[in-house]
Amino acid sequence: MTQDDEDKKVHAALSRAVQQLETAIREQEAAVNRILGLAERLYEVIPSRDALLKIEAIMEVCAFQDLTGQRIHKVSRLIKYLRDNRMITSDQLPQEPAAQAEPDGLSQEQIDALLAGGGPK
Repeated sequence: MTQDDEDKKVHAALSRAVQQLETAIREQEAAVNRILGLAERLYEVIPSRDALLKIEAIMEVCAFQDLTGQRIHKVSRLIKYLRDNRMITSDQLPQEPAAQAEPDGLSQEQIDALLAGGGPK
């Protein structure tokens, strides 16, 4: 492999990593905006003081998105720096997994079912 091929491979891998982080930030922001929008609508129509306090707690918990977004941006800037300054060689890149395993816990299908009002499958 030539040095140019090596540089292209590293650049592509690090660029994909940055894209993945940016996608995670966008998806996280969209999810939190949806949660907050729904919570605000519930807040307007639910008269129970206890329910209102729970909705406010949900809205407060959504602040995690800002903190995690800041951390993800920092990692993204570091990856861009490493990429742009050619500080990583292709043999130092982690190997891509053959298939992405489902994370421990609920599947996306089970989460969707819960949010739709059903139980986990």
